[in-house]
Amino acid sequence: MRGRIRLPRRIAGQIAILVVAAIVATHVALTLAFLLLRPDIRRVEDRPGALANRLATVIRMVAAASPGERPALLAAAGQGSAGPRFALLTPGQAPAGATAPDGVVVPGGAPHPGQEVEELRRVLGPDWTVEGFGRAGEGDDRPARLVVRGESLALAADLPPRPDRPPPLTGAILGTLLFLALSLTLLSVWAARALTAPLARLAGAAEAFGTGMDLAPLPEKGPEEVLAVSRALDRMRRRVKGLIDDRTHMLAAISHDLRTPITRLRLRAEFLEDEGLRAQFLRDLDQMNALVEAALSFVRDGRTREGLALIDLASLVQTVCDGFADVGEAVRAEALRPALVRGAPDELQRALTNLIENAVKYGGSAAVRLQVALHEVAVEVLDEGPGIPEGEQAAMLEPFVRGDRARTEAGGFGLGLSIASAIAQGHGGRLTLANRHPRGLAARLALPRAAAAPPG
Repeated sequence: MRGRIRLPRRIAGQIAILVVAAIVATHVALTLAFLLLRPDIRRVEDRPGALANRLATVIRMVAAASPGERPALLAAAGQGSAGPRFALLTPGQAPAGATAPDGVVVPGGAPHPGQEVEELRRVLGPDWTVEGFGRAGEGDDRPARLVVRGESLALAADLPPRPDRPPPLTGAILGTLLFLALSLTLLSVWAARALTAPLARLAGAAEAFGTGMDLAPLPEKGPEEVLAVSRALDRMRRRVKGLIDDRTHMLAAISHDLRTPITRLRLRAEFLEDEGLRAQFLRDLDQMNALVEAALSFVRDGRTREGLALIDLASLVQTVCDGFADVGEAVRAEALRPALVRGAPDELQRALTNLIENAVKYGGSAAVRLQVALHEVAVEVLDEGPGIPEGEQAAMLEPFVRGDRARTEAGGFGLGLSIASAIAQGHGGRLTLANRHPRGLAARLALPRAAAAPPG
């Protein structure tokens, strides 16, 4: 889907993104809360109607008090550097320029209307008159003085200028966020890698066990869950290895025991006087012996990890093709170029022989090509036969599975492709089958490419 956010597929990337996103979101939320709750931003006087309510409360308290208590109340209400200063005026007096009893001069000139004046009038009601004079400060639209008159009280309230706001903290906030994001990203990536490294080693050990019987060491460090999986996998692969070893020993014992009666039967068949019957006996005994050898080859091939060496696969392919051509088979090698792989030469030669033999048997001829990529080398064996239905191609790689053509035309035991597939898997590669157009089959044996040894 277009526009959809694609998360990393590796658990390390997902954990890193989750940790960074969670901590950065928390930091942003705390920063916003800090900015919104700062005292210099959230002053009481900045709230709508706060100043008018405060002045109205003081005025009503003073109006309800006796004349002797009023100066003390106004002095107490005017304490603080940021609050208004109050002064009593003579009732019915205090025109512009008049002097209050405490010596404060009422500013002259035209009254200055403002929001504070309207709000105070609304709060006090029609029994009071409110006027504003002057400006509290440069760039401040509030009046410098409010004069309030009632039936028995007249007073003036001097409003202090608004304090200068501190400079914004944008630079500090951005620097903090950048440093936090960078440090958390590095810390999260390191923590995620430390957490997933045992999983990666565990996956490598499992993959090595799938391609060979060498028991690679499992990780012994990491979270308890990873250690539990490692122990379970170790027990499982030991059981699997034991089952495979038991099967190999059983088939080896069966083949050893069968060779003796087959040899005795072959000797007795030589004494048969009927030539036709003797030929039938010997043919059946040869088939039995071939079946035993094929079964042993399937069990053995792809399992031996001794004698691995660097092999020029092009030279090996040419050798196998020349062997078929020497006996008159229509086999040719095309587009060969040097390509190194690491493996057992005998096993790889047996796998190529089986693939070419199948191509010759069912297609009449074989063309062998070599494809070299950056990390992979593939041998393609092409024939002109009828191919294999796509639904049966995967089953043909299983042991003792034969297609209809194999049963009716060429015989066999259904182990050739299985042996080649086992050898490919034992070398870390794979064998795939695909039909060609308009006819024919392509068997592709892909192996990991080995780097050439550095010059001495």
